[in-house]
Amino acid sequence: MSKDFFLRDEVVVHNRIDSAWVIVHGNVFNITVLFNDSNQSQKIYQLLLAFAGKDLSIYFNDSNTAKYRISKDGIRVPVFPSVKIRNKLTDRLWWKDQSLLLGKITSQERKIRVVNNITFDMYEIVVCEEDTIANVQQKFLRYNENSSNYTWKSCLRLTDEAANLRLDKTLTENGIFYDHYPPAPLIWIFYQIPEESNDALTDIRCEVHSKEINVMQETDSNDLMP
Repeated sequence: MSKDFFLRDEVVVHNRIDSAWVIVHGNVFNITVLFNDSNQSQKIYQLLLAFAGKDLSIYFNDSNTAKYRISKDGIRVPVFPSVKIRNKLTDRLWWKDQSLLLGKITSQERKIRVVNNITFDMYEIVVCEEDTIANVQQKFLRYNENSSNYTWKSCLRLTDEAANLRLDKTLTENGIFYDHYPPAPLIWIFYQIPEESNDALTDIRCEVHSKEINVMQETDSNDLMP
């Protein structure tokens, strides 16, 4: 999954052995590759898997080093034993392995309301502050599989070009600023007929027009016959 920023709700669902993510000081790691049939029974791996989908920051210092404690035997041991696990593909500790780093937790969750101008159905969704409108469109696919065929606007005035949201810009960059108090900002979506559909419609119209001309010519010819 190619993405730079995530909601915490997007991480929490990855809590299985076949899809395991964790958070460490805002960084999101995909640790799925660490687990295999040969180590599933080992407690150190079971412990890490038990925390899949969760935030492990409490077991790390702000300097991104693992926290240690002194055991009853006077030995220095990690507070969270699973920090000792290495990625066998890179031989790096998993929390220092850039190949496992997916991205970061968003700096601010943004709640918005999306309204379809045809049906007036309203959907409230949560996105990342860093998401562009194109990213938001992708998230909105779960509600409308044709979301990319809509023009996204900050107001209901269809003819107001200034209200069109730039797909490569974030909500804030489009002038939709964060407000802690409800209601969430409104975004209007206006359906646009895809270009290929317009081309197909034009071809059909041309074909019909051509047939009409042929019929008219045949009719004229018949009228001229004695």
